[in-house]
Order: sequence, then C-alpha cells, then structure tokens
Amino acid sequence: MSKNSGRILRSSELTELFRHKELSRRRFVARAATIGAGLPLAAALPGCTTSTEPEPTAPPTNYLVGMASGDQYTSTLRAALNETVGREQLGFIETGETVYLKVNSNSGDYYPYSTRPKMVQRLTEWALEQGAGRVIVGDRSFWGDPNTYNNLVANGIVEASEEAGAELVVFDDDSVDWVEFSEDDNPDWIGGFRYPLPVVEADHIINLPVVKTHFISTFTMALKNLIGLVHADDRRREGNLDVHITAGNKLYRQIAQLNQRITPTLNILDGWEAVTRGGPTIGGNSEEGEPGLLVVSTDRIATDVVGLAILKRFAHSSEEVHDFDIWENPQIVEAVEAGIGINGPEDFEISAPSVSDLEDYLDLIV
Repeated sequence: MSKNSGRILRSSELTELFRHKELSRRRFVARAATIGAGLPLAAALPGCTTSTEPEPTAPPTNYLVGMASGDQYTSTLRAALNETVGREQLGFIETGETVYLKVNSNSGDYYPYSTRPKMVQRLTEWALEQGAGRVIVGDRSFWGDPNTYNNLVANGIVEASEEAGAELVVFDDDSVDWVEFSEDDNPDWIGGFRYPLPVVEADHIINLPVVKTHFISTFTMALKNLIGLVHADDRRREGNLDVHITAGNKLYRQIAQLNQRITPTLNILDGWEAVTRGGPTIGGNSEEGEPGLLVVSTDRIATDVVGLAILKRFAHSSEEVHDFDIWENPQIVEAVEAGIGINGPEDFEISAPSVSDLEDYLDLIV
C-alpha cells in the first residue's frame, strides 16, 4: 500500500495553532524562570516579621535546575522533578493536552547511547495519569540511516512506548506533515529546514537527552538533541550536516538556530549512566560511566552546563570537553548569543539536596 505524501507548510503559512502552542510553551518556560528565584529576602532573615501568628506554609520553590542522585532510578527521577515545575510527576500537564517526548535515538544502540526505555515508560505513565489526551514518542535517527523504526525497536523505545500507552511517530515516514523554516531566518541552514508538525503543535515538548561526549561537537545533550527533529533531506543537503562543519562555529550556530524555532517545556538530562568517551554511538574507543545523576530544567543552556560539569568529572582525559571552560564551549557560546536560555553563571540556579558532592559541580559552573 502506498503512503500518503505529507504536507509541507511554509513558515509564512504557519498555522495559528502552531503560533499559539509555541507562544504558550515560551510563556511557560519564562514563568518558570521568574518564580524560581527562591524566597523573598524578608522571609530568609530572622527577626524580619512583625506578626506573632504562625505563618502559612510557603509553597514549594520551583528551581531553575533540579538534580538528584539515589539508589533507585524512578525515585531519583521523581526527586529531580520535585525541585522544579515538573514536581508531582509532571503536575503542570492539564487534562486533554498533547505531550511529545523527544527521545534520543541517533542509532539502535541501547542506553546510554539512546534514551533509556524506563524514562520513556515512566514519563508516559505520569503524563497520562495527569490527564494528557495524547503522548507522542518520536525521533529521526542519523540522516544516513534509512530505518529509524528498527533503531527504536533495537534500543527498547518501541516496547516501552507501547507498554505505557504512548503513540510512536517515526519522522522518516513520508506521511508526516512538516513545517518549513526559511534560510532567511536561519542563515546557516542552506535551504532552511523542516520540523514535524505533530511536534511543533504539541502542548508540551519534553526533551530527553543523555549525557554523552561527541567525537565532533565535544558533547551532545539538550541543545543538540533537537537535530533529531530535522527532516533527513535537510540534514544531508550539501553545506548543512552532510559533514559537520565546526570551523567558524557553523555547526554550533546551526544548533542554536534550531533551538530558536521551538521551545521544550522541560528538559530531562539522564546522567544515571553516561557516554564518557567517543560517542554518540558505540564503536571505536567509546566508553561508558555511571555518574548516577538525573537533571531537570526548563532551560536548555542550564541543562547542558550541568551536563558539561558531569562530563568534566567523568569523561576520559582525551575528550575535548576538557579543552574549554564550560561557558567557553562553542556550543554554549552560540546558544547564549542566540538567546536560547540563561546568559551566564550569574543566572544559574540549582537545587540538589540529595547530591552530596554538589559543590564540586558548582565549582565548574559558577
């Protein structure tokens, strides 16, 4: 049976629904950033209250970044979420909303080279418990690999999605509708690029990177994970990602431009296990480590600077992540320049009560 050809919507013809959903996601992230600044000063200083009446219990603070460690994966994930707007097992999701889980499936390699199936299963279950009307799981593997579905089977994401009740969408299927963003607005993308319409119209996008070194870009985490949304033909086009051009920071500007067009509601960075050498796939000199950490944030830059701190502590000494201070890594530099998230260490905030060596990470970040 032949497949129906998917539509391509030009950026000048974007649906009002897309505009509304993207604005809504941006507002959600902006609100999260403004309410995560902690308690008012008067509440923090002894002797500053004038009433002898018992004070009402303050609502929990939603921090910019939550990080957790522990003995069990699911409880650690819950603990990291509970330091952020993700508390109460994705309690921000409202009845009937559509949630898209952006898994990392560059290949069929199992976790930590791809998103852990248990992460997909737990988040799908929690989203549905909150009343989500639809949970979508999807990705597109490396542009030269013609069968993303087989990869999603091999790395366990298909089974986890089906068991939890998510809908799987593979973005190398010609029946998918796409939204095109022009080269005029994205000058480092020859011919522009396309994103899948089901993603850009989702109420919530939850970005699910893994802590990984990368043999070209030094690391691949929240920012770079969005490459998996781009139509394979746009990636393979000469001058785009047919080869990764790092000279003059072109690759890092390409990543930043992708991130300017779409805003995840939440980023959950999995550092329970990590790729600490080579990457992003198994092969050659690739190695794995076990930092035992999970990181949650509404901010992609904040997410990735924590991931870089993890890699600076766990990555093999030969890895290029060690060649830059965190805020001088070119992927971070271009993301800051593009206004993707926080501007520098002065804007960084984290809560990680279960992480005993938090100061060692903060020394690298701030």
